[in-house]
Amino acid sequence: MRILQVFGFFIILWQDRVDSIYLDALIAAKLQEDVVIRGCKNLEDTTPLLRLKKYLFCNYDSTVRPNHDETVTNVTLRLMPKIMDYSGDAGILTLHSWMSFSWTDTRLTWTPNDFDGVTYIHIKSYELWVPDLCVYTGDMSNDLVLEMPTTDCLVFNTGSVVCVPAVKYMSKCDGDYTYWPYDQQMCHIVLGSWLYGPEELEFHLEGNGISMDSYENNTLYDLKFVDVVIHVKKYKCCPDETFPKIDYTFLLTRHHGINHKTVITPAIALILLTLTVLWLDSRSVERTAVASVNLICHLLCIYDLHWQLPYNGINPPNIMLFYRDSLALAIFALILTTLLRKLQNMSTDMPNWISSTTVFVLNNSAGRFLVLNDEESKIAGESIVNEDSSNLQKFGMKKSWRYFAAIVEWLSFFCVILTYVIILITLVPTG
Repeated sequence: MRILQVFGFFIILWQDRVDSIYLDALIAAKLQEDVVIRGCKNLEDTTPLLRLKKYLFCNYDSTVRPNHDETVTNVTLRLMPKIMDYSGDAGILTLHSWMSFSWTDTRLTWTPNDFDGVTYIHIKSYELWVPDLCVYTGDMSNDLVLEMPTTDCLVFNTGSVVCVPAVKYMSKCDGDYTYWPYDQQMCHIVLGSWLYGPEELEFHLEGNGISMDSYENNTLYDLKFVDVVIHVKKYKCCPDETFPKIDYTFLLTRHHGINHKTVITPAIALILLTLTVLWLDSRSVERTAVASVNLICHLLCIYDLHWQLPYNGINPPNIMLFYRDSLALAIFALILTTLLRKLQNMSTDMPNWISSTTVFVLNNSAGRFLVLNDEESKIAGESIVNEDSSNLQKFGMKKSWRYFAAIVEWLSFFCVILTYVIILITLVPTG
């Protein structure tokens, strides 16, 4: 029985040995297959380009940074915007652009004479080590791209690599529509490495870091490059590490041609319409009709403006504040018209302070010019020359309520003009 146990033990050891040998054979076959796939087979009789790629990429690892344990990798950048889109409600700037990357990879050098004078080759970006560059100010759930978009790169015999992928950068802007439709938006696109610190990866700018030669202007906004700054910053998540980032600043200026005609011109017309209401005689039916139309026009303009204004930004647009204040003046003009019509039909005696105020105004030539008609002004003037104050007072009491209403009309007219001047000075853009 003991002999059978020992024999069974040797059988188990032998089976484990066979399985181990079989597993080693499979691993070797897999490695050989990988070597063939990577191109590490004999290509001596093929074209120079195939031999060069075998020479460069047989043992090349695209996940390892050039000069990994030696020096920093210097990457030169240049942004070349193509088209731009800005969403006013969301405050999102979308920039479609080309981005030029260039760096040196010492593992990709060769002697041109050994390969029939080939000095450069085209290689897909996913076959190379490429710098990671993501947008720090964008939607991190969608736009945090750690890999360069697939493109063809030029690799030169000196190890210099140049890639120009098409990129789309999205950034959240702090919208300010205070002076809409003459608003200007300052937007920042902040780019940086997510994996490497400044001791591993260092960014440099080619020229001023941007080229606007191929940019096609937007129909709503004019895009202007302001500045670009490269700086190193520490973050709360990693206080012992620093990360380089590139901050592009753009100024977006709205093309206000259409808005000027559809928003600003009606605002000027409403000012004139409100002043016309106060200019007309409060006893006339025309004044009541114009005042009603003026109120309706204000409401329609505000309703239309409601659909044009972007729903973003902390401060309300000044144009909306203007329409609000102008609407208040239009309501005031309509209510005043109704009250003055009622006032002029009153037959009760005037209080002493109203009577005294009316007589005081009529004692002045400017007051008589505004309040009285030609015949009444002539009679009042003769009374003053003869210094017959009792006649003037008797004359003033005949239609005292109408004269008082006329005084209120002119005071309201000049007060509304002054109010509009203050509103315009306060709300009109100064830049």
